[in-house]
Amino acid sequence: LIKIANSDDYQLEIFFTNKSESLNLSEDIKYIHINSRGVWKDSLGDYGNIKCFGNVLMDKKKGANLDAYCEATDYNNIKFWLRLQRTSDQRDAGVGSSTYLNGEDKYKKFIGKKCVYASKVFGIDAIVNQKCKIDIKN
Repeated sequence: LIKIANSDDYQLEIFFTNKSESLNLSEDIKYIHINSRGVWKDSLGDYGNIKCFGNVLMDKKKGANLDAYCEATDYNNIKFWLRLQRTSDQRDAGVGSSTYLNGEDKYKKFIGKKCVYASKVFGIDAIVNQKCKIDIKN
């Protein structure tokens, strides 16, 4: 109970520009390699740059599966790394999970944290809004 009382909502907002290449594996299945760059800001007042590499497997019958790895650097050159995963019936929008894989300095407290995010793609641009609970004492 003490941990819950000392927890707060942490929000991360990311604005991406995407580049992609694709392969049609069949009439129903398409593999898309993505290379994304952007900027982010969070509810703690931090902000910086982010880059991600990943893929989307589009299946007309099963929907889209996203799996991407990201490296974020804040304005003090401190880094953290995320994995974004999402399964959706559409490529351009959905809800998924983000997992903090690693972090330097103040971002170490996020390592292993799993959060929820929503995303929307607009042509080559995208927005991601993430929300999770953090322990504000650490």
